[in-house]
Amino acid sequence: MEVEIKIEPEFTNPKIVIYTDEITKEISDIVRMISSKDYSMIAGYKGDEILLIKYDDIVRIYTHGQKVLARLENETVQLKNRLYELENRFIGYSFARISNSEIVNFSKVKSLDLSITGTITLKLKNGEKSFVSRRFVEKIKSFLELK
Repeated sequence: MEVEIKIEPEFTNPKIVIYTDEITKEISDIVRMISSKDYSMIAGYKGDEILLIKYDDIVRIYTHGQKVLARLENETVQLKNRLYELENRFIGYSFARISNSEIVNFSKVKSLDLSITGTITLKLKNGEKSFVSRRFVEKIKSFLELK
């Protein structure tokens, strides 16, 4: 996909035009993301309390049993969304799915350990580690432009 930005003084209200030969899922996702309100917050639940969480405060999101949990810097909260819904919601942000049960905010990754066996260990800024499953290694390398 090609992206082009032109700075024109007469355009005080930004205008986005998409040229394509057909409407694909990718185009539909882009249109939805551009035309929707800013979804940079999500509701988290801790007991009877509902917390509004900024995307940037999330370190990782993972499943534990039947629950979807968001690990923040110093606490863990429950989310009501399913992992695939969150994956779609985070399109255009620094989040990527690293396994069937986990999504990581790559702005919170301190370093990557690429082992000889072809797996990737993510060392997070909060001191935790996460592991990229083998099925997702190529996707993560592509996401990080490591190819």
